[in-house]
Amino acid sequence: MVDLACLWNVVFVKKLGVLSFFALLPAVLLAGCVGVASKPGDRAHGAQEKLIVAGLSQDLIYEYLLGDIAARRGDPATAADAMTRAAELSSNLEITLRAFSMSMAVGQYEQALELSELLASIDPDHQAESALALRLQALIALDREEDVFNTLVALIDVLPDQAELPQYIAQTLGRTPEPGRWLALIERVADHFEDNPWTQLSAGWLAYRAGEEDGAQAALDRALALKPGWEEVALLKFSHLRENDDNGTVAAFVIDFLDRYPDRVRLRLAYGRLLAEWNDNLAALAQFEKLLEFEPQNIDALYAAGILSQSLALLDQAKTYFETLLAHYPQEDRSRLYLGQILSEQGAYDEALDLLREIASADFYFDVQIRIGFVLADAGRIEQALRHLADVTPKSQDEQVRVYLAREQVLRDSGQPEQALELLSAALIDIPDHPDLLYARGLVTAIMDRVVEHEQDMRRLIEIDPENAHAYNALGYTLADKTDRLAEALELIEKALTLLPGDPFILDSLGWVHYRRGDLDLALEYLRLAMDQRPDAEIAAHLGEVLWQLGDEDQAIAAWQDGKETDPDNPVLKDTMRKFGQ
Repeated sequence: MVDLACLWNVVFVKKLGVLSFFALLPAVLLAGCVGVASKPGDRAHGAQEKLIVAGLSQDLIYEYLLGDIAARRGDPATAADAMTRAAELSSNLEITLRAFSMSMAVGQYEQALELSELLASIDPDHQAESALALRLQALIALDREEDVFNTLVALIDVLPDQAELPQYIAQTLGRTPEPGRWLALIERVADHFEDNPWTQLSAGWLAYRAGEEDGAQAALDRALALKPGWEEVALLKFSHLRENDDNGTVAAFVIDFLDRYPDRVRLRLAYGRLLAEWNDNLAALAQFEKLLEFEPQNIDALYAAGILSQSLALLDQAKTYFETLLAHYPQEDRSRLYLGQILSEQGAYDEALDLLREIASADFYFDVQIRIGFVLADAGRIEQALRHLADVTPKSQDEQVRVYLAREQVLRDSGQPEQALELLSAALIDIPDHPDLLYARGLVTAIMDRVVEHEQDMRRLIEIDPENAHAYNALGYTLADKTDRLAEALELIEKALTLLPGDPFILDSLGWVHYRRGDLDLALEYLRLAMDQRPDAEIAAHLGEVLWQLGDEDQAIAAWQDGKETDPDNPVLKDTMRKFGQ
């Protein structure tokens, strides 16, 4: 309710007259009836000043102040009525818009409709679109279907640029309690403007809001037929096809569209990212490479192409992408991190360290210190690497975990699994049941053939995080590699693959368990797929062993040589080659 003392002040001011109002305005403000605006641009305060300066009628000032006070005091119905009277008295654009908003908020839709007509009369030459847009909102709230149709037709006719029309219509109709209620109407509008691609897009948008997938796709197809190559529509169609988890349909649509319109870089970027999510890294890289033909400096594509090339062991190619990125965007310190890792993998340790030490951004300080530790380890400076990592001061538990994991990895990779296990056990006392620490300790116990302890950690991790694909995969692979529990191993690995489809390391495990079960052809299929997605020394070791057992010794040796190029010191690869006299 409106504060009675404040109302009395306002009524008293009205009786005194305009001159007395100006004299008493400071007292009214001090009494708290009209809150002082917190910033100069406050709409109510600005309109109030305009009214005073213009010397408008006492009735207008009274109604405006009453509406403003009622709104501040939590009486929206009184506020809407008073502000509407102020709008009628003033024919002021700003007051009319505020009155409309207040009326809609309290459900006074007929009053809002009248205000939209008032707006149209204030400035017919410039307010036609705004008045129709407000009229549309009121009519939708009143559920007057035929009037909504006629208003939409009129609005579309007067809009010079219809780029924002589809989203506006879809949002206006779509936020009603039952968006499907308006589907037939929007289809009538689309039929009425059958040659207007924007209205077809509007129909598609609303159909999606209403859950009508088939109708939505049909409308978008009509829009694309009217405006071939329309990337906004293609992106919308792509987005909703993704939601149906029909990978084949998504791929078929995008490939066909990009074949006809190869320069549509936003769709190509979105599709490349989707392929990477599907772990189809080669196909994803091809999309980013194609995108860069049209936009050589596209920062998103450069990053994606560089990261994917690195994951596919195409280090020279990855290096080129990150160097190009730095040449155009020298402020991108994140690219220096990636480039430092690549240089280290190529044996350019001092160059990598120099590059990492160029990074001055505080945002990357912690990442830089961790990466420096790894570069020192890659250079064989193990003790220096461990000391460096031990000196890193974490600022959060997540950073503390990363320090533990970095030190453990250096120990494990340098042939010190006992020390790595001791470190991780101490870390798990410090941070009990942390998933990343449990997983890391499980990897170490697997290396040490301590299967019981490995299984305990992985089972605990699965209990904590039942959707952890890597835990299922690690346990399944260990059981397949070191025990005869092959049926159980297969079940675990297949579970991992359902959680993370296409992951190359899970595909490797699946190939290995089939090899251990004696199905060499199926093992070969999975291992080749894994190797295509992620060239890796351990995958190469498994692939070569299966090829050897199938009698293809030359291909087996070639696979092992490929593995040596990515990681010549990999213990699994070295043991496998030694087993077969290579």
